[in-house]
Amino acid sequence: MRLKILIYMNEESSSRVKNDLKELIRSTNARFIKEDLINFLKIPSFTSNREAINKAKEYIKRYFSTFCDRVIEIEGEINPLLLVEVNGNSNKELLIYTMYDTQPVNKEEEWIENPFGAEITDLPKPLDKLGKVIIARGAYNSKTPLMCFLNVVKLLKEQEKLPISLLFLMDGEEELGSPTLLMILKKKKNMFNSCIDAYYPSIKQDLNNVSVLKLGYKGILSLTIKVSSTNSESHSAFSSMIPNPAQDLIFVLNGIYSENKFKIDSLSVPYEFTFHENKIIEDLKKNIDVEILKEKAGIKQTLIDDPKQNFIDYLFKPTFNISTLKSGYMENGVKNIVANKAECNIDIRFAHDVPATLVLDEIKQKINSLTRNLRSNVEVIQNSGYDRSKVKVDSILVKSLVDSFTELGFSTQIWPISAAAAPLSQIQSELGLNFIVGGLGIGGYAHAPNEFVQLKSIQNTRLSNYLFLKNYRELYLEI
Repeated sequence: MRLKILIYMNEESSSRVKNDLKELIRSTNARFIKEDLINFLKIPSFTSNREAINKAKEYIKRYFSTFCDRVIEIEGEINPLLLVEVNGNSNKELLIYTMYDTQPVNKEEEWIENPFGAEITDLPKPLDKLGKVIIARGAYNSKTPLMCFLNVVKLLKEQEKLPISLLFLMDGEEELGSPTLLMILKKKKNMFNSCIDAYYPSIKQDLNNVSVLKLGYKGILSLTIKVSSTNSESHSAFSSMIPNPAQDLIFVLNGIYSENKFKIDSLSVPYEFTFHENKIIEDLKKNIDVEILKEKAGIKQTLIDDPKQNFIDYLFKPTFNISTLKSGYMENGVKNIVANKAECNIDIRFAHDVPATLVLDEIKQKINSLTRNLRSNVEVIQNSGYDRSKVKVDSILVKSLVDSFTELGFSTQIWPISAAAAPLSQIQSELGLNFIVGGLGIGGYAHAPNEFVQLKSIQNTRLSNYLFLKNYRELYLEI
């Protein structure tokens, strides 16, 4: 009964509250950036930095302390996982997934500012047109959207206007595949019984201010393949008579994937589009500007020249990426030896509706077949793996976000799937909850030098967070 009383306030009162909350968010934006966001971005909380991870975790807990109802800290395989309850005007809870770890800094010499200085500056051309930005590791992925959302929830709690109860699931291991999260989702499902859907706050506008909303994530399989012999590193004069793990690793990799094609059954067949996907794709082909996508990602060279086909391949063609390849003499100069070990890290992303376990089994079978006559030892280690996820375009999650963007004057471009993968997919497969990733704001260069968020777009990020929560509750209660 209390819920209905809150909904059916008279129109004048409802409008006044709504406008007051929007104005409160706007009027506190500069202070939020200076006092909350920048201080958080300065913490170098890449996943392996245990001291900084702990500092980031404590920063979040202190932030929650004035308005949350319960904090549970779960010891992680690497870093802690936080579960935080925030009571709002409903019995059911919306699950909010966020992450407080980041990738480490790479190619520091290419950063125009200190990666953990959170400096306000301009980007080099052509992105100087964005005006002032904050440059920091995590500015885009995903510390800015995390703090924006927390701040809005804090304001709503202080005003006693939080539309719906929230359960925060805060991950400190996302950049390493979220092992603790995946374990909790499998073994502690009862902790999420009151949750009805899941949302990952993010900033997803393109350079034309269009909000890009993706209806799912690819599945992923991350592997390490190690090849070794029992020899010491021998002179290359002996190479005709002894195993060569470096050559054998290359042979194995070519047997799994070569000439831009998979050699395993599940991913060698073309992706089968649904009727609804075909419709979305046709609309996208008319409106997508692949050059803007490339510009934001810093891409200058592609495999083919057809921009539309590039985009379709980007979304649906399974990927085989070698991120690390190590073998042989790694120091300066030349040393003619036969390596006695070689290894690589690979990640495979797929939109296909196949289990990651099936892809792994097929790869192991293929490797066993390929290495039957090799003298090198081959080891396959799974680092992480999870299936793809999808949400329907007519779900209340999607509608709540689109309506919030529209209210703020921004159009939305719907994508059938994201080219990225996220452990969040397991929320759907393990808990049976739909989830969506989205929000206003412009940023880029995730995992790359000069990661940034556009300064003036942060206010819209916070406004869209509030409107999403308001819209979601209203739509949920209509069901």
